[in-house]
Amino acid sequence: MSTVFGALLRKGRWLVLSSLALGAATFFLLTMMAPRYQSEAELAIVAKGASSTFSDPRSATAGPDLVTTRMDKEAINTHVRALQSPDLMQQIASELKLNERPEFNSALGPVDKIDAALRMIGIGGPRSGESERDRVMSAFRSRLEVYSAKESRFIGVRMTSLDPELAAQIANALTETYRASLAEQGVTEIDDLQTVLKTKIDKLSAEVASAETEVDRYRGKIDGFRGGSQNTGLNEQQMSELTAELTRAKAARGEAEARAASAREMMKAGSADALADVQKSPLIQNLVQQRVRIERQISELSATLLPGHPRMRQLNADLAGLKLQIDSEIRKIVASLEKEAKVAQGRETSIAQSLADIKTRIVTNAPEEAQLRQLEANAKAKRTELENLQAQLEANRKKLDARAQPVEAQIISKAQPESVPIFPKKGQLSALVAFATLMFGTAWIVMGALFQTVPPQGYRRKDATDRRHREPMLPAGRDEPLITEMPDEPVEPVIPEPPVFAKPATAAAPELETLAGDLEMPEHGPLPVVFKGGEMRELAERIKERRTASGGYRTLITSETDEITPYTEAIELVKELARGGAQPILIDWSPSGDGLAREAGLDMSAGFNDLLAGNAGFDEIIQRLPGTHAHVVASGEALSDENEIDVDRLNLILDALDETYDHIVVAGRHEEARNLFEDMEGRFDAGIAVATSYRGGPPSQAQANMFLGFEVAEIDVIRYERQEEFPDTLVQRLARVTQPREPVARQA
Repeated sequence: MSTVFGALLRKGRWLVLSSLALGAATFFLLTMMAPRYQSEAELAIVAKGASSTFSDPRSATAGPDLVTTRMDKEAINTHVRALQSPDLMQQIASELKLNERPEFNSALGPVDKIDAALRMIGIGGPRSGESERDRVMSAFRSRLEVYSAKESRFIGVRMTSLDPELAAQIANALTETYRASLAEQGVTEIDDLQTVLKTKIDKLSAEVASAETEVDRYRGKIDGFRGGSQNTGLNEQQMSELTAELTRAKAARGEAEARAASAREMMKAGSADALADVQKSPLIQNLVQQRVRIERQISELSATLLPGHPRMRQLNADLAGLKLQIDSEIRKIVASLEKEAKVAQGRETSIAQSLADIKTRIVTNAPEEAQLRQLEANAKAKRTELENLQAQLEANRKKLDARAQPVEAQIISKAQPESVPIFPKKGQLSALVAFATLMFGTAWIVMGALFQTVPPQGYRRKDATDRRHREPMLPAGRDEPLITEMPDEPVEPVIPEPPVFAKPATAAAPELETLAGDLEMPEHGPLPVVFKGGEMRELAERIKERRTASGGYRTLITSETDEITPYTEAIELVKELARGGAQPILIDWSPSGDGLAREAGLDMSAGFNDLLAGNAGFDEIIQRLPGTHAHVVASGEALSDENEIDVDRLNLILDALDETYDHIVVAGRHEEARNLFEDMEGRFDAGIAVATSYRGGPPSQAQANMFLGFEVAEIDVIRYERQEEFPDTLVQRLARVTQPREPVARQA
């Protein structure tokens, strides 16, 4: 966050000034543009009348309120496209003389200063070979907008122009002309339709007459005449009547047989006088009354007369005669009932026979009846079609007489001239541009600050197995960390004999070589790796061989004392690594700002110290080492006392470089390199100490695990000795010192 806020504070003023300047430039450019005004007219697609050209003619009988008009999306879109038809636009352009306005005819000149400026550079003028009509139509089409509101039947017509009055005129003229064209089109369509209808009616009338004549002729031929209220055939009528009569005959026969059977049973039982038909007979009633009167007389006289009395005998004889007469009459009635049953049965048989005859005749005439029905259906269809055409002809004739053809498009609102331009919105657009610039610039600065610790090729987290990212390791049998600070007193090497120096480039060199050859060094274990001057290529090969397949290889190169500067060796090492095909980077580590940049001729405006302080990013500090493809980072501005080195940030930077480069070579003076090594807890793969061939002692076993005064492990400690000429006084002094001891060495 400190890096982000620091970057915003450093660059915020320039960002605000740039945003204001860009907003002002936008406002200035917009003032040079001619204002554009927009007017809008609205149409509604509705149905008027019962016989609209868009209506279903079959629904005309349902009344004007039940007209089903095709108002689907396709119909609305058809009107939208029709309002943009070239013919309609050409008609409006001709009526309003749009070809005489520079706005629509670019050949007449520019419309504002921006247009004039664009024409000066060859943009915006009339195209070569373009006709005046094409220019006007192209400009008209670009300024016209016709749209339909979603889920509605409204159509909006918008027109944009430099003249507000002209914009309103064009929108209104377009809607009115389109509506008038719809009405005229409807009248024209009806005129054409009337002509077609008359021709079809004349032809269809003759066909209907011929079809109906044929039906009548064929009906007479097959005796298939029709009659009745339902206009049915005679055979059908007779069959219907006989079927009903047969049903009634069956019912009558059943009733008669039931009455006759009941009478016979009652007669056998001796109770025939209880029959309904017997009781209804007047003769039997008289006879019964006489019998009752005689029986009463007999009853009255039996009290005074004996049965053998002549009067009593006469009355008994009369009573017996009445009973015989009553029985005779009952038998007659029963016989009449049986005759009625037989008559009903005969009538039923006769009706059934007549019905069977009619059915046989109908079956026999079935093919002729079918053909007759077909002829009748054909004639009826033609008659229906003729009636529909005549009704449509009559309705269209009424419309033509009234000259009031319904149309679908109605003008809801007319366009009005606007006083406020639709474009340009100078203040809003200028403020928007300034705000967008400010936001984009802020985002750019923040992203740059967040990723300034990321190298150009990208950063990835190192593998957890990397030993530089583990906690300090403890060697076996020790409780102290792997890297410990040595006591103030230097460790004195065990040297049994005077040191052996390299051959100087003086006349005394042969003697020194002889002395060096005679001396014998005792064995005390492994010694640190030593490379002589001129063996920089071998040193580079050793470093490349020890690099693993993943991640960068860190090397810290310094000197044994502050009197020696390791910058020359560091530059040579990086160059050798680059020649070997690796991608190295050299980091000039100098918190004081006095590093190798000036000696190597590098740009010192920004460097590693600025990256640590959060004042620069990778893209600002990485530069190419002259004469090679290797990269180098200068030290930059000196770190102040307030800017304490952030070890976590330093590790993050070096980790990012590990993922990008094969080798990271850090070069610094002795004391500064020692402080760096201590702060980073020895997170390096190799340490190189640069020494001279005539200063210091020879390498010892104790120095194999020592680097910059610290005991280390798993770090490749290398000593690089420069080859320098010995001063003459030093050569003479060595010669005097070694000469007396020469016999002793020989005796040994």
